[in-house]
Amino acid sequence: MAQSSMSDTLAWAIRSTGLKVPTPVFRQIGAGTAEHAAAVQLAVKESGSTTAVSTTVLATLAVLYTLYFASALILPVVASVLLSFLLRGPVRRLKRIGLREPAGAGIVVFGTVLIIVVALALLSAPARTWAERAPEALSQVERKLRTVAAPLLKWEATAERVTQLGAAPAPSAARAPVAVTPGQPTLLRRAFGSVANALSTSLSVIFLTYFLLASGDLFMRKVQKVLPVRHEASLTPAKLSEDVEEAVSTYLRTSVLINIGLGLATWGLLHLLGMPNAGLFGTLAGLLNFVPYLGALLTTAVLFIASLTVFDAVGRAMLVPGAYLLLNLIESNGVTPLLMGRQFPLNAVALFGGVLFWGALWGIPGAILAVPITVTIKLLADAIPSMHVLAEFLGE
Repeated sequence: MAQSSMSDTLAWAIRSTGLKVPTPVFRQIGAGTAEHAAAVQLAVKESGSTTAVSTTVLATLAVLYTLYFASALILPVVASVLLSFLLRGPVRRLKRIGLREPAGAGIVVFGTVLIIVVALALLSAPARTWAERAPEALSQVERKLRTVAAPLLKWEATAERVTQLGAAPAPSAARAPVAVTPGQPTLLRRAFGSVANALSTSLSVIFLTYFLLASGDLFMRKVQKVLPVRHEASLTPAKLSEDVEEAVSTYLRTSVLINIGLGLATWGLLHLLGMPNAGLFGTLAGLLNFVPYLGALLTTAVLFIASLTVFDAVGRAMLVPGAYLLLNLIESNGVTPLLMGRQFPLNAVALFGGVLFWGALWGIPGAILAVPITVTIKLLADAIPSMHVLAEFLGE
């Protein structure tokens, strides 16, 4: 109070001399400064919004960093969860006939592993044959492609000579010193390391999938308790987890059946065209078709190179990848839309972006798992209010 009266007296003295009272640096917020108080509140709100955006960006970068550098730990877990969705149906059917989950899970999981091992053993001989003749085959492909591209090479050589005639001769440069690099790991060591990593990852996925199935619905009940969704009558954590499991399992089962059919059709068509080891290439076509878009392109390239090593005429060699492309067009534009319908409302841009994103993070396994992961994220984003922007981006 004394300070206020002193400032008023000082202001009166300044005004009596005819001078102007200076504006205070810090104004007091009271009844007469409502606009100032509103401005302060708006500044505080804007500052909080900026802080929330910054926190979201930093959290997103931290998640991406973790997904990339902890892929050796996260990837087997994600693959096991998705495989448990695929195999849970047979385990439940075995339970209905009186077989408990641990026994049913063992039969389903290890029976599937046995089928895969037998298939790999049958395909190992032709695969080893193609691997042994790869250097000679690539030389044949290069020679045939050079013959086909001879006119283009002549035009390129002529253009290069004209460019050299028009340019001034460059002074001879001093010979650059040869840099000596330390010894790199041998090819055998790299291959052994890759095989060892693949084997350890496969064993982790097999046993984790078994334990997820043997525990029944324990994992899904735990997930239901931590899902941050609206607790409404039409949308509960239990219903959301059931929707995710049903959608992903339906997609995986349908994709497996479609890709098996594509592999068998490719096998039969290549056999009719006289392509040796048609079963190997049919299996390759079925496996790579799990990767949307990119798998078909890679299969076409492999079939084109392999057919050039088998057939002398380039025109006949082109029939092999052309026939596969015809089958792939029928599958992607007819069979898949008919069987899938609109169960997974993902637009093509988001789907292709998901393949690129997860492929960049986790390589080939990420590209294979990209679609079921994206489907799961879409269903979660539909149910979680804070993820509605992402749901709108992924949806059709």
